[in-house]
Order: sequence, then C-alpha cells, then structure tokens
Amino acid sequence: MCGMTDGSCTCRPGFYDSRCDQNCSPNCVYNTCLVSDGSCTCNEGYYGDRCNGTCMTTCQACIDGSQCTVCPVGRRGPLCSMACECSGGSCNINTGNCDDQSTCPSQCITCNAIGVCTACQTGLYSTQCSLTCASVCNGGCEINMGTCFACVRGSYGSECKQKCSAGCTDLGCHQNGTCYNCNNTNVYGLYCNIQCSSLCLNGTCDRWTGKCPLQCNSRCELCDSSTGNCIKCKQNNNYGNTCQYNCNTRCFNQMCNHTTGECFSCTSGYWGPFCNATCSSGCTSNGCDRASGKCNACASQTLYGNFCGTCSDNCTDRQCDQNGDCTSGCVANQYGSRCQFTCSANCLANSAGSSCDINGTCLNGCVNTFTGTDCRIGKLLR
Repeated sequence: MCGMTDGSCTCRPGFYDSRCDQNCSPNCVYNTCLVSDGSCTCNEGYYGDRCNGTCMTTCQACIDGSQCTVCPVGRRGPLCSMACECSGGSCNINTGNCDDQSTCPSQCITCNAIGVCTACQTGLYSTQCSLTCASVCNGGCEINMGTCFACVRGSYGSECKQKCSAGCTDLGCHQNGTCYNCNNTNVYGLYCNIQCSSLCLNGTCDRWTGKCPLQCNSRCELCDSSTGNCIKCKQNNNYGNTCQYNCNTRCFNQMCNHTTGECFSCTSGYWGPFCNATCSSGCTSNGCDRASGKCNACASQTLYGNFCGTCSDNCTDRQCDQNGDCTSGCVANQYGSRCQFTCSANCLANSAGSSCDINGTCLNGCVNTFTGTDCRIGKLLR
C-alpha cells in the first residue's frame, strides 16, 4: 500500500526497502523483517542481521558461526559439547546451573522451542511479547513489528501515530488518514481540508469533488439535504459519505456499517472489526471469535489452546488436552505432563518400551554405579 501524500510504501510481510521490492530472508521469524534494512529475528539455527549465517550443527541458536547461545536440551558450553547434570535435562549454557523448564514467557500464548513467542496476549508484541502495542492501537498489533491492526478514533497510519485532519468529524478517519466525514459542509476533499467555493449556495459543496450545487450522489438511496452525505446506500455492500467504498469481501454477505465500514459479522476464518485478520490454521471450519481471534474449536486432537497450537511431538500420537498435557502418554523414554523430559541415561534400557514411567522413575533399575528412583545418584565405590 502506498501513502496518498508521499508515495511511501507499507510493505506486505516478507518484503522490505523503500519500494518493497526486496525479499526478507526465509530464515527470518514469521518471514518478516525491518522495512529499512531487511534485518530481523532469526529462526532456530541461523544468525546475522539478515539471518544468512548457519549455526554449527551442535547449536540450537548462535550469535555467530563459532559460539552457541542456545543448546539442545541436556547440553551446555560455547559449543554445546558438555552434558548438563540436571534432573530435567536442561541447564544454563555457561554455568551449568539447572534451568526452570518453563521457558515460554508468561505474556506468550504460544512460543517455539527456544522461547520465541509465536502468539502474544492482545496488546503485546515482540519475540518475547515484552513490548506494549501503542495506546492508540485498536484491537492489538502485529507480533513482529508492532504495526496496529486498526487505530482508535482520531489516529491513523501503520503505528497510529498520526492525527486525523482537523476537518474530520469525531468519527475520525480511515487507516490511510482519509476522513470518514467532514465536520462541516463548507469543506471537501479526502482530508476535509479544502474550502468550498464562495460561489456555492450557502458555501456548501460536494465533499469529494468540491462541485456545487448540492445534490444526492447516485449511489445513495437517501441523503442528508444539508450535507449531501448518504444516509442509506443503494447497495448494502457500500459505505462512506457517498457510498463510494466497498465493504470488505470478508464481511459476512459483504455487509458493513454504512458510515465506518466495520463488518457486522465475519465470514468463517476471519476476525477483527474489519474482518481483516485470519483465524489460526488450527481452528475448525467454525472459525474463531470475532473480537479476540480465539478458535471456537480445534481441528484435531493434536492441537490445543485458544489458538490451537500443536501438541508436543513427544505425546503419543501427538494427542493432548486443551492445556497441552499429553492424554495418551509419552513416546518411549520421555516423561512429564507434556512429555517434555527425557528419561535418565542411567536407566537400564527396556527393549519393550520406555526405560522410565510418567514420573521419570526407572522401570528396570539402574546401570552400574548409579542408584535412586531416577538413577541419577552415583554409588560410592569401595
């Protein structure tokens, strides 16, 4: 989308530069990058301003090609070459101190394996959902760049930092700054900032063209005799002062408020005031809540939560409840409510299945020199 005043571009996800003709690196989180220089937050296994570098195979994440910042569970050290000595398997990469397993920030709705948020609570954004959307955002903002989904009345722009023209009514303006309505009949134009000709009767002119005398637009079924603004459009899928805009095709039956363009309801699969946000792919065909985007139901038993994230691969048949806890047990050698822990390497192997139960207790005893229910206590040799 280009700005109407200066021609500047607002890029679609996946593109950057002043003309939005450069592709973001496919290694960027959400395939989204800064419009100015293409820099971004990297997916696991990549590094660099534009995520063009590949981490060593021992790393889960790194700062360059020679030093890891995140190790696979159970490993530590700058090259992830040393083993953790923790019951949960995970430890601090530098000190070896055992980690709290709750790596997903509390503000996240869902996050990936290295704690990068993939969905935030409404009103927050960034990889850790630690930044607050601008107070002038209406209904939250995009997770990676903080771009507002919509603005509160009186503001416009991708960050809603610009004020609507003084010529707009209290209803404010569209996201691109054009007024919904002018606050008097003596001005016209997209921003209601051009004075009607003094030759017009009562100084009143057409809001869009500035022509006089006043007459009802051909798209109106009924208009205000004092302003010329449409009171009712001939077509239910039109809106605006002269019914000049089409309602979003994602509005149910393409019907919307004739003044603001807000949808009365959304077609299945979309949500938001203008139905321009897409429901999670994990939602059923019943779609999601119009206001919050929360799924009405998940499409399969391998999905969970308000936005139907994927159950852990460590759950048997990848099935879990709405809290993400595995419902059919764990795959071999995993334990915990979400099967997030690995059985101790000191448990004797079980050829018929897992070497430990759901609580991490070894089922077949310990290898030599180890003892305890989870075989993590070394025996004293005499």
